[in-house]
Amino acid sequence: MADPAPLSQVACVVTAYRPSAELIANVQALVAQSGRVIVVDDGSGPGYEQILGKVAEIGAEVERLATNSGIGAALNRGLERARQTPGIGYIVTVDQDSVLPPGYVQSLLAGEAAARLRGLAPGLIGPARIHGNPVMSSGTRNGVVLGREPIQSGLMITMQALEHVGAFQEELFIDLVDTEFYLRATDAGWPTILADAEFDHSLGTFVEARVFGLPVMLPAGPLRVRTAASWRYYYIFRNRILVSRQYAKRHPVWIATGLWADLRHLAWVTTLAPGRSSRLAAAATGVRDGILGRSGKKPRP
Repeated sequence: MADPAPLSQVACVVTAYRPSAELIANVQALVAQSGRVIVVDDGSGPGYEQILGKVAEIGAEVERLATNSGIGAALNRGLERARQTPGIGYIVTVDQDSVLPPGYVQSLLAGEAAARLRGLAPGLIGPARIHGNPVMSSGTRNGVVLGREPIQSGLMITMQALEHVGAFQEELFIDLVDTEFYLRATDAGWPTILADAEFDHSLGTFVEARVFGLPVMLPAGPLRVRTAASWRYYYIFRNRILVSRQYAKRHPVWIATGLWADLRHLAWVTTLAPGRSSRLAAAATGVRDGILGRSGKKPRP
């Protein structure tokens, strides 16, 4: 069994936007598991000095962006700072609301070491489970479990892969930033593996399903559906088109599967969740701008 790299070689980059006080405890958990923690506030504006000050007090570095520039830009700013530390070989990217339990980073390092022992050099290392649910795999190689497009939070990236693949695409702003990076890393020969690790992460908001104003009842109680904020559907559909254009030739199955999943989800929440008109309008605008090749932050009407 190969020895995993020491925790001192790991830097955690946390992106924050108008954070709640839970960010303090989440960062505290990271300080105990890495050599450096960098929190990048993505233009939250005034009113968050106390929370970010507490974060700095417990040992994290805090950088505040002047304007809301998107998760890609915030991640890249954190990565730039992490690169300035000699000896850093791994970056773990974390959302502000993700809770990484004790031993999580060590488990990712152990998974990476085990993969290298089997002759596989992974570029990305993700957990096998999120909030108790297994993460989808894409088979095995040399006995190592490979992962499909991992979510950005809780993801470890080797510095070798990062130097080879390049930075996150800032022009996507939010949504599919992690997916595009995964596809680019895969094409560059840096596979994603799943380690024996787990953490809690919020994936959208659950609301009570209603049809014609009436709740949908199941034997176990009212049906609840997972949905995102209405404005997110602009980026989901716009970026799906933008990323699909980049990878259509190399990953046609991924493109078809992703488009179908987005359309199916939109149909489901349109039927059952409130906020239908604003959600559909955001998605339609996203489709239009995606076709026109527009990127960056959505301009205000």
